[in-house]
Amino acid sequence: MTSGAERAGRGAGRDYDQLVQRSRVHRSVYVDGDIFAEEMRKIFGAVWTYLGHESEIPEANDFKATRLGLRPVLLTRAQDGSIHALLNRCMHRGTVVCTAASGNARSFTCSYHGWTYSNTGKLTGVPFPGGTGPDFDRSELSLLALPQVESYRGFIFGVLDAKAPSLREYLGPAAALLDEWIGGGRSRRLVLRHGARRIAANANWKLYLDGAADGLHPLFTHRSFIELCSSRYRPGLFLSEFRRDPDDSEMYSQIMPNGHQYLDQRPSMTPTRWSAARPMPGMEHGVERIRATHGERADAVLEQAAFAGMNIFIFPNLSLVDNNIGVIQPVAANRTEIHWYPVTLSDQLDETLALRMRNGEDSDNFVNVDDVENWERAQEGLENVPEAEWLHTGRGIGTSEPYDESQGVATVAITNEEPMRAYQQVWKRLMQAPAPSLSGVAEGSVPA
Repeated sequence: MTSGAERAGRGAGRDYDQLVQRSRVHRSVYVDGDIFAEEMRKIFGAVWTYLGHESEIPEANDFKATRLGLRPVLLTRAQDGSIHALLNRCMHRGTVVCTAASGNARSFTCSYHGWTYSNTGKLTGVPFPGGTGPDFDRSELSLLALPQVESYRGFIFGVLDAKAPSLREYLGPAAALLDEWIGGGRSRRLVLRHGARRIAANANWKLYLDGAADGLHPLFTHRSFIELCSSRYRPGLFLSEFRRDPDDSEMYSQIMPNGHQYLDQRPSMTPTRWSAARPMPGMEHGVERIRATHGERADAVLEQAAFAGMNIFIFPNLSLVDNNIGVIQPVAANRTEIHWYPVTLSDQLDETLALRMRNGEDSDNFVNVDDVENWERAQEGLENVPEAEWLHTGRGIGTSEPYDESQGVATVAITNEEPMRAYQQVWKRLMQAPAPSLSGVAEGSVPA
């Protein structure tokens, strides 16, 4: 017999109130290919989505290939310095125009029939134009451009909905967290210049979101790393604070409007964030050099190489973890890529650079692999045990009020699942709404 929830999850008229409830979520939300396709239209087509960082396209005519959900996008900086987000799809026969990951180019030529576009999207050349006919109008065949592209502190976002509120409105109180994560005042910028580490998981993209502000899983998912830091080295190292009940610590999670989440580890990183750093190759020599050079300022200088201690998630695809930018790229209902970019600071001192990069290797080599394994185990169970229809999401119910976006920021214990429940309500609202009007994405729509 088919359950009511399974019936509610089929077809175009899905009942998302049945699928996402106060303390449980139906398995189909993670395994149904039709729901995934609808997410690409109603979520990645409706809200501000992270596309890249200004430091990745610093010079005129620089470009980077990225994605908006499944849509291939070219993020370009034109000759005049303006930034554009162009759907990377030729207007002739639909071919992806540019296959390079990044570079510097004033124009892009389609490999199929040679149509050429400027890096603002304008169609500038068609082979043998005499054969196109009198009604052919180049101005109507520019690359489709995202109608809104904005940058906040170097983070570039785009949205397909021409009527969406501004990026600053969408970020809301999360903007202040971005400021804090960057640190050093408004003049400081981040620099992405050390490549990317790309990982793939045979799992739904929302499994990442479920753990974005989850302080319960580290003791179990990352137990070997926690024990390594606590027993082989000393107490107080990064993640060792999760060895005991994390709700007894001063760490906390926060919920914000629009599905954004935050977990603050810094209260347990004492006396300084640098003091939580695990021993690493070259550490002793680097610290000695900094202390000899900077004297009383050495502790403050070493903080440039420390973990940020902040986990910030901007719905739907941007994750800031320690000193890394993580970009969640959905591929299919059961396939997700995460691209991790280690970041440095515009005023980073040379003597702290190696220590900062070494410090960042912890998460890459010890933590991410644990997460991927559990996401894939979860996906396997969700797909292959249809008799167990529900995921339980009720931890913390009764200890805190249900989150209401009108309240702005709410703070909860880090094992409370309210941040997950809150983003799922945003997800449900978007999935229940009509697909946004894309009238601003039109042939010939090229940002000024």
